[in-house]
Amino acid sequence: MSVRRRYYVEDRALKPGTVTRIHGVIFQSDGNSTIGRLFIRPMEALDRWVVGILPKPGEPSLAMHTGIHVDIEGRGEYVAEQLVGSFDLDFRNGLNWTPIEKFRERDRGGWDITVPSTIFRAVDVTVLQRTIDNLNSIQGHPFIGEDCTAFVERAFGERRLFADSPLLRSLGVGVRIGDPALPLLRAEADLDEPARTRLQFDTIKSMPEAIADVDSPNAWLWAHRAVPGLVLALLIGRIYSSASRRSMPASRTARKFLR
Repeated sequence: MSVRRRYYVEDRALKPGTVTRIHGVIFQSDGNSTIGRLFIRPMEALDRWVVGILPKPGEPSLAMHTGIHVDIEGRGEYVAEQLVGSFDLDFRNGLNWTPIEKFRERDRGGWDITVPSTIFRAVDVTVLQRTIDNLNSIQGHPFIGEDCTAFVERAFGERRLFADSPLLRSLGVGVRIGDPALPLLRAEADLDEPARTRLQFDTIKSMPEAIADVDSPNAWLWAHRAVPGLVLALLIGRIYSSASRRSMPASRTARKFLR
């Protein structure tokens, strides 16, 4: 069975036309994501536990990714999104303009759902029109400097649309975490099913306003960056340790102990 991976596609890094409409902010839970399973969900589990939205067995998984669902004049529906997973995406340009049907191919047993942008506390009709203008001139950033939630916030005029870390907030510290599962939505928003269930709206609607600045460092993004360095450091340490043991005289018993 073939496995679809996120990769850099030159054509999708270029806006295919004029953005004429924003359908809303789209959330996605990739049901078969290696990055999500190994990094995103474990790193965000504590914050989700503090809020009380960790899914129970049999419940839908939480969102791991977000983007902006738009209409492109003469081309149909696209998702403007920030992706991760290759050298080009991570260090060159993570912004992709993905046809909606290609975006949905990445659900892989998960789900996606689009909600109106104006259910976010910081967005109204005026902001929405400005965001269309922003998207028609926006430039892509590498993922190492901007994750998916940061891109959405930048497109909407540098407004905080996603919560600070609930764990650190409980300690009196406001830190961005970039968790798509923690959007700052209006408490009175009228959401239909299944959006209400998949976003666990009744739980997250009372989350406090974000206090960290929109361009402040994203704690989990920095943690993601640190993982490859940590692995490399451990590997170098293991090689150095092995080389040192081979270069030093030792008794047979000591060599067995140090293996």
